[in-house]
Amino acid sequence: MASIIIPVIILVMLFILMYMYAGPFFRGLPVLVYHRINSTKTPDFINVATSRMREQLEYITKKGYNTIFISDLIDYFEKGTPLPPKPLMITLDDGFRDNYTDLYPLLKEFNCKANIFIVAGFVQTPGNMGPRAEGEFMTLEEAKTVCRDHIQFGLHTMYHKRYDRMTLEEIDEDMRVSKQRLDELGIPYQPCFAYSFAVYLKNDPVKQKAMFGILKKHGVRYAFKTGDRLNKLPMKNVNRLLLKRSTISGTYSMFKFKMTLLGFIRIIARFERIFK
Repeated sequence: MASIIIPVIILVMLFILMYMYAGPFFRGLPVLVYHRINSTKTPDFINVATSRMREQLEYITKKGYNTIFISDLIDYFEKGTPLPPKPLMITLDDGFRDNYTDLYPLLKEFNCKANIFIVAGFVQTPGNMGPRAEGEFMTLEEAKTVCRDHIQFGLHTMYHKRYDRMTLEEIDEDMRVSKQRLDELGIPYQPCFAYSFAVYLKNDPVKQKAMFGILKKHGVRYAFKTGDRLNKLPMKNVNRLLLKRSTISGTYSMFKFKMTLLGFIRIIARFERIFK
């Protein structure tokens, strides 16, 4: 077994070195996805420690990554505006309150941009505290504060329901009411969507095509799934409703974070399964 594993490890390390030093031959846009950033909960798949987030932002700043907004990506696609050197998109799903209390100050400190795909029905207002625990998600004023600088919003359904468990009529209505609520609250958002639970109906191409039509009907021009892969640059002939994101777990070491930026986290995961 060792006679097979050792050469494979060497090959992977050589490929990583090639990636790091070959530059333009491996250009890609990493799109990272987080959920919660806090210092009170045990780090897990959803919760990233505030101290670890600081370490990650410090690293990307030091290494010359340039964080971008959704609007920057749209300008790249639609106006031909070049992306900055070493572009990186930071995204978060749902709109948890710690995105305001813990993440937002870090973004200002490191002068980084982030994008939150916000669940419209979870925004907490005096008349609607949402279906979750009070205080778990951003209030209206907090949401309006963060989008003044450093953060842009995208769409993420009305109540975080799975589209594979909904009819096309229900999906259509969900898109309508989620946009309507954000409009009524005065929360600006980009024409971009993130699939809840990363469900994009890949096993049902007929329904998926119909869903794409619904998204377009409601003005959505871009949508993100997951998959832990980079978006290869230049992004020509890509399905703009199936852009890629890489999940950052709170259990990731800095090594795994760096490998995610380089597009190697899937390889690392395979080796971990082999050694278990």
